[in-house]
Amino acid sequence: MIALTITQNGVKCYHISIYRECEKGEARAIYQMFDGSDTKLTIPVYQRNYDWKVANCQQLFNDLVAMVREKRTNHFFGSIVEIGGDYSGEKQIIDGQQRLTTVYLLILALVKLLEEGKVTSSTMIPRKIRDSYLVDQYVDDADNLNRYRLQPVKHDAVALMRLFGPESGYIENSNQTTNFQFFQDEILKQRISIDELWEAIQHLIVIDISLRRSEDDAQLIFESLNSTGVDLTEADKIRNFVLMNLPTDQQEEYYNKYWHPIELDTEENNEYHVSEFIRNYLTFNLKKVPAMGKVYQVFKRYIEQKKLTTEAVLQDLVKYAHYEKQLRCSQSPSDKVNTVLKRLSVLEVSVTRPFILPLFDYWQEGKISDDEVAAVLTSVESYIFRRLICGIPSNALNKLFATLFSDSLKYVDQADNYVDIINYLLLSKTEVSRFPTDAEFAESIETRDAYNMRQQTKYYLFDRLENQDSLERVNVIDGMQNNRYTIEHIMPQTLSSAWKKALGDGYQAIYDRWDNRLANLTLTAYNSSYSNKSFYEKKTAENGFDHSGFRLNDFVKGCDQWTEKELQERSELLKQTALKLWPLPSSDFQPKVVENEVYGLDDDNNYANVKIASYSLMNTPYKLPKRTWKEMYIGVVQTLYELDPAPMRQLVAGDRTKLEKVLIDHPENGFSRVADGVYLYTSTDNWNKIHKLRNLFDFYGIDQSELQIEIVSGKKETL
Repeated sequence: MIALTITQNGVKCYHISIYRECEKGEARAIYQMFDGSDTKLTIPVYQRNYDWKVANCQQLFNDLVAMVREKRTNHFFGSIVEIGGDYSGEKQIIDGQQRLTTVYLLILALVKLLEEGKVTSSTMIPRKIRDSYLVDQYVDDADNLNRYRLQPVKHDAVALMRLFGPESGYIENSNQTTNFQFFQDEILKQRISIDELWEAIQHLIVIDISLRRSEDDAQLIFESLNSTGVDLTEADKIRNFVLMNLPTDQQEEYYNKYWHPIELDTEENNEYHVSEFIRNYLTFNLKKVPAMGKVYQVFKRYIEQKKLTTEAVLQDLVKYAHYEKQLRCSQSPSDKVNTVLKRLSVLEVSVTRPFILPLFDYWQEGKISDDEVAAVLTSVESYIFRRLICGIPSNALNKLFATLFSDSLKYVDQADNYVDIINYLLLSKTEVSRFPTDAEFAESIETRDAYNMRQQTKYYLFDRLENQDSLERVNVIDGMQNNRYTIEHIMPQTLSSAWKKALGDGYQAIYDRWDNRLANLTLTAYNSSYSNKSFYEKKTAENGFDHSGFRLNDFVKGCDQWTEKELQERSELLKQTALKLWPLPSSDFQPKVVENEVYGLDDDNNYANVKIASYSLMNTPYKLPKRTWKEMYIGVVQTLYELDPAPMRQLVAGDRTKLEKVLIDHPENGFSRVADGVYLYTSTDNWNKIHKLRNLFDFYGIDQSELQIEIVSGKKETL
C-alpha cells in the first residue's frame, strides 16, 4: 500500500491510499506534463466533460498573482493520476483533467496574446511555448486531434481546437471558451507582468501519480479519490465504472453507441440529468428509492448481483433513456398519451417516473394499448392533483410509484383491462397513500387558499379550468409564466367603502372566508387596471370582465353584483367542473388472492396488528419459518453484526445514543443472543422494534430503505 499525504502550510490538502503497485508518485511542475515531442494527455471518454467555472479560474489566477507578490517559490495544485495509453507518449488521465485543462487554457491564452501583440515579453518566444507544450509542430492539420498535446473528450475537443483559430470560430456555450476568454481578460489587466505570470505557471506543483496498466488500478484509484470528496456526480462515477476497464477502442465505441445517447435523451436546459434517470431506473428495478448520493454504489451492487455484462446494462439504459425523453418531452408515439404527459409535466411530479418508465416499455412492446396508457396516466393525474389540493403529504408517493408497476403485473392474468388493475391498486391505498374521495376533494377545492398555492400548481389549475378538454386552447401557462396573464381577485384584496357596502354588514366575515378561495379568483390580462374598483367598474370597463375572452369569466359576465351569493354559486360551478376534470376512477377488478404488501424500514408505518411474512436486507431475501417479528428483529441485527461487528461492539460498550438498554454484553430476561457478548432486547412491541432498527441503521450509516418487510395480507401479528 502507498499512502500519500500532501500538506500545504501545515494543512492536509490531499490524501489517497493505493492498494496496488504504482510506478511512482512524484512532485513536478504541471506544465512539464505537456512537454515531450510525442506527449499526448488523453481524457478517456468515461470522464466527465470539462466543467470548471470562472470562479475556479479566478481562484487559480489569484493564487498565481499572490505567488509573485509574496515571492513564494511554489504553489501546490493538487494531484494528477495517469496511466499509460495505447502507444508511447500517450497518458490517459484518470483524475485531474480539470486542473490540466485549465492550465492548458491559461498557457494558450498567454501565447495567443503574445502572438497578437496585445502583450509583450523580452524573454518569451510564443512559438516555442506553443510547440513545446500545446501542439505537435509536425502535425499541420488543425482539425486533427493528434496535433494537440491535450486531447479532451469528444465535444470538449472541438471547443478546444477552435480556440487555436480566429475568435469568430469559438464555441460560445463552452466552459473552455468562457475560461479561455476570462484568462485573456485577466492577463490584459497586467496585475503582474507577463514574464512573472509565466514564471509562476512554471512553479505550479502537482503530485503526478503514474499507474501501471492493469485492470483494477484505475477503478481503485478513481474510487479512492472520490471518497476524499472530489465533486463528481453519481453519473460520472457510473460512467467510469462501466467504461474504465474496457480497451480504449471499445470505450470509444460504447461511449458513442450507448452513453452519449443516454446523456442526450436526459438533457434538459443544457444539462444532462443522467444521475436522476439512473436513480429512476434503479427504483423500478429494485422497488425502492436509492438515496441520491448512493446511486453509484447501488448501481454497482445491482449489476454485480444480476451478473449483467457492461453492454447488456448499457443497452437497457439506452432503451429506458429513450422512454425518459418521451416522457419528459411529451414525445411518445401517441397523441392521446402526449396530451396527458404535457399536463403532468406542468405539475412537475418526477416521483411518477419509476412507474411510467416500465409502463412505457410494457406499452411499446405491444402488451397494452394507447387508450389504456392514456387512461392510466389520467388516473395518476387525478390521484396526484387531488392529493395536492387536499394537502396530503407527498412522502408516501416515492414508495407507491416505486412498486406500482410491479404490483400491477401480479394481476395481469386476472383482468381483461389493465386500467382496472391500476385503478384498483390506487383506490385500495389508505391513510397517507389514499386517493381522496369526491367529498374530500370537493371540500378542499372549494375552501383551499388557491391564491398562495405553489406556482406550478396554480399554472396547472388555471390552465385546466380555462381550457378543460377544448381543442381551442388559450396558452394560459405561458401567459402566466411571462406575466401576460395574472390571477385577479374579483372581490379585491383591499376592500373599498363601495365594496364594504355592496357586501353588506357581514363584509369582514365574507372577506375573510372568500378572499383567496378559488371562487373569488379568475384570469385577466389587465390586473393592474382593476385595482380595488367596484364590481360594476371591473365588469363594464373597456378591458373589464364583460369583454374578457377567458371562459373562466363567463359566469362573472352574467352577474350584476358580487356578493356571497355569487361566490357560493361560482364555487359550486367550479367544484362540479373539478370533479369532471379530476374524476375518481372506478374499477370492477377484484383479485382472486390479495398479494402481500412490502414496506421499507423508511416508510411511515408502525406495523401494528400486522403479520410479517418475510424480509429482504440489501437485496438479499430472508425467510421466516415462524413468521414472527422477533425472528426478523434478531435476524437483521445478526446480519448487521456479521457485516461489521465494530459498531455493535461500540454500542454494547456504552455508546448507546438512541439505543439505550437495547444491546448489552450478558444474558438477561427479555434479551436474545445476537453473538457472543452481544444480546438484544426483544421483549417489546413492533413500534419499538422498528424504531430501534431505524436508529441502528442510522448508526451503521446504512440507508433505511435497504430493509424491506413483506406483510401478510389480512393477518394479525405475532410478536
